[in-house]
Order: sequence, then structure tokens, then C-alpha cells
Amino acid sequence: MKLRWLSALLVVALVGWVGAVSAQQTPAPPAKAPAPAGAEKMVEGKVKAVDPAKKQLTLEDGTTLTIPAGMQVEWTSIKPGAMVMASYVEAGPMKTVKKLEVRS
Repeated sequence: MKLRWLSALLVVALVGWVGAVSAQQTPAPPAKAPAPAGAEKMVEGKVKAVDPAKKQLTLEDGTTLTIPAGMQVEWTSIKPGAMVMASYVEAGPMKTVKKLEVRS
């Protein structure tokens, strides 16, 4: 009889301990939601190619940025190997520059 009580007490204590330990674990942070369409994003990288006729520049990571017609850009300062930082918006596959800074 004492063995049953002791076993029951041990089971209750074990269940309580497992509950307390699991309650102390911090939940995983929520996954970062993707930026909504039309939100400005930032990119920094080295220029791989420049096409002033198409008003585009391609970075070494393969990102192609399009300069809008109304934006004033000194194309002579944007050369392969130059470091740039740009903010842009995406519309489908097109990345349209909002702000461009040549860093090299």
C-alpha cells in the first residue's frame, strides 16, 4: 500500500516538474514577415556592369537596378568596381531606384 502511494506521489511530482520546466522555455520569435509590396528596400554592393542606354546597373550579386527617367545620375561616377548603396522598390522583377549613393 505504501509503495502505491509512493509511486503515485512520484508520478505527480514528475508531471509537475515537466510542466514547470516546459513553461519556462521561451517561445521562438515569430518569423519575420516579408516586406509588403511597394515597400522600399536597401541594397549595397559592387557594380558589375552599367548600361546608361537602358538606365540600368547590375551589381556583382546579380541584382539589376533601374534608374527612373526623372532621376539625375552622374553616369560617369558609376563604373564597374564602384561601391553603391541604393534604396529601391520592387514591381515584379523590376527594381526601381529611389535613392542612389556612389561610395567609392
